[in-house]
Amino acid sequence: MGERSGAEGLLAQAESAPLTGLAESLGIERATWIATATQPLPETLRLSINHYDKSWTRAQLLAMGAEPLKWSCRNEAYQLPFARGQAPRDGTRELLALLHDTGRITRQEAASMLPILVLEPKTNDLLLDLCAAPGSKATHAAELMAPEGVVVANEPISGRVNMLASNRGRLSLHNVIISQHDGRHVGRIPKPGFDAVVADVPCTGSATSRKNKDVWWSWTPKAGRTMFNLQVDIATRGAQLLKPGGLMVYSTCSLDPVENEAVVAELIRTCPWMELVEIDDSKVDGLLWHQGLTDWHPLDEEGNIPHDANDVPLLDPRHLPPKEKELLEALPNTRRLYPHDNDTGGFFVALLRHREQATPEGVAKTFIDKLTKRRLDSSWESRLLPAPESNRHTIHGARQDDIDSVVEQCQLAETDYSWWQRGKRMAVAPRLVYDRIWTQETPNKRGDRWPGRTFHPLQVLHVGLPAFVSKNGSWRARQESIPLLYSQLSDDVLTVETEVLVRLLRGEALEPDVLFDEHDKRQGALLLRCHHETGTLIVNAWRGTRITLMLDNSERRLLSIRLELEEEE
Repeated sequence: MGERSGAEGLLAQAESAPLTGLAESLGIERATWIATATQPLPETLRLSINHYDKSWTRAQLLAMGAEPLKWSCRNEAYQLPFARGQAPRDGTRELLALLHDTGRITRQEAASMLPILVLEPKTNDLLLDLCAAPGSKATHAAELMAPEGVVVANEPISGRVNMLASNRGRLSLHNVIISQHDGRHVGRIPKPGFDAVVADVPCTGSATSRKNKDVWWSWTPKAGRTMFNLQVDIATRGAQLLKPGGLMVYSTCSLDPVENEAVVAELIRTCPWMELVEIDDSKVDGLLWHQGLTDWHPLDEEGNIPHDANDVPLLDPRHLPPKEKELLEALPNTRRLYPHDNDTGGFFVALLRHREQATPEGVAKTFIDKLTKRRLDSSWESRLLPAPESNRHTIHGARQDDIDSVVEQCQLAETDYSWWQRGKRMAVAPRLVYDRIWTQETPNKRGDRWPGRTFHPLQVLHVGLPAFVSKNGSWRARQESIPLLYSQLSDDVLTVETEVLVRLLRGEALEPDVLFDEHDKRQGALLLRCHHETGTLIVNAWRGTRITLMLDNSERRLLSIRLELEEEE
């Protein structure tokens, strides 16, 4: 990286960077800004609050010196005593990676937890995350909303969709639907719309200097002005899909008012049915942050306040502080987080509501505007449109006989899921997916109707958690589904002694008579339960001519550490 390498190079760049000019224009003292914004972030994470291993995992974190983030009161979040990516090589680094890879924790910057804590979604909500990948906020919401609430996690970029699906699976979350749309054009769901929306929009990342050093060299004020229209358009689509009374959080990891307060002001101008809500600071009790701005200066490309605003490139009047009295009164309801306040990254959060009295029809605005005129036209009648043609990727509701087979083969107690099938995989999701989206008709913008028993026009790629897979005519539970299914397993799941599990973990293929009597000829997938002093363990196994484990490398290694098995040379 040449001049960018080393602490001295970074400090020298920070002294002259436009980013420092931005901070000073916001009233942040120069020395304080540089001292904090050039330092690495501390390692922070969320504990998976619904995982059956939660108690054991918590004990491991505390043994590492983790301390709770007390302001993150609706979830268990911790700060570790070392910088991000700098865990000691005494086993701590490996253990942290394994805990993350197996879904027991999520490594996440503390500041990025704020949108979901502020929004506070309810357990029966249907929530839309407009720009979800890689999924930290979508999965955060899904964990808090489980087991009934559902998150529609939208992501336009195919590669990032895969990251989103991977994180959903890693955390064994069955209440996530993954769709693929441009955030400005997310498809509809049936009336009345979404209960809550997250608009964590693409931004310049001007507040991410502690984890992304390149921003010191790359960020300019013009970049924020370039993002403005995209941010407004995405937030506007969220407002159109939000039902009356519903809440939407708008957030960025930028400090630039053009990407924050100016966007919120324009959103309210564009969508007058939306209003800013004062954020209840008790939701993040103990967090030091600041009210949103009502006044700011446009900056030139060096990060300086120009003598003449006409010298600022790409400046739009909408980028400037608003003049409307109602906006000047409302913007302090937004919140700004600066790196030096709480030893975090920077962030901006705004909480908005669809005023119920603004839409007496009781449905999201997207369902209204283009219907009224057609209803007045006596020559027009709403048509039921044909369902889109199916293909091998189409998701279908599962057949009852397949469901019964899965329940029997995987030794599940009675479950109250909606069941979905694509190819040889069976997925489970909350009943809300079936009742509120799948079975209902959805009006299009012309007033015609897409039929029920399809997700169209929402372009859905994944529904719930692909918990089971068919192999050689036998259904087996996938390893990533075990945390979800743990409470649903019947008492008939085979219990083994610790020494048997140890033998299997060491790679031994056991004769069937070690676990089964001579009359038990069952073949294929099976689950094993082991009562260990550290807690109950559930693992996947396979019975063919011999019995072997079916675990990925991360789960196998973590169990080996837990059972204090020495790693083979």
